[in-house]
Amino acid sequence: MLEIKVFIEASALVDAINNLANALSKKNELSSPAFTDEIDAKKGLENSKTEQPSEPTTPTPSVPLAQPPQYTVEQIMQAGATLMDAGKVNDLIALLQSFGIQAVKDLKPEQLGAFATELRKLGAKI
Repeated sequence: MLEIKVFIEASALVDAINNLANALSKKNELSSPAFTDEIDAKKGLENSKTEQPSEPTTPTPSVPLAQPPQYTVEQIMQAGATLMDAGKVNDLIALLQSFGIQAVKDLKPEQLGAFATELRKLGAKI
């Protein structure tokens, strides 16, 4: 019988495993029934006190979101042309009809982004 023994020296790995085990055991202690009953009891006491008006908080500044890309009719037409070359004429006609238009030039400016998204779904690079 062949016996192979492998010894790995990885003190950092051992420390990491011990830290993980400690964290898990603390989590289990926090979720034990006795602990959660104690928390529920404290919540009950807090709720039974007369509520004092809280101090006004300063609103958190909002994080600016990136603006969606702006498309031009020309960009939309060029993307549509590449799809026509790829033989997707019927898909393009159906897309125009779904927007209630006969031609791309009939799109309203607020529809350009949604139309571009649908063109991408058909395979256009826009």
